[in-house]
Amino acid sequence: MRILIVDDDEVLAQTLAQSLAAQHYAIDLATDGEAGWDYAQVATYDLIVLDVNLPKLDGIRLCQRLRQKNIANPSCY
Repeated sequence: MRILIVDDDEVLAQTLAQSLAAQHYAIDLATDGEAGWDYAQVATYDLIVLDVNLPKLDGIRLCQRLRQKNIANPSCY
């Protein structure tokens, strides 16, 4: 399972990424909405975990953009 974490709280994001990686998930990490957008365009994710308050592009707008461009991911949280 491949997961994208988009969160500007680096300590929280790293802790979550390490915990999930220990469970054998493939993790990509972005620290702002634009970087998250870039990752989502080049890879297919089973799950995208989004923070709402992100720099450059907030989580809600990022999720809306993903849906508008039909970038298919099972969940945006």
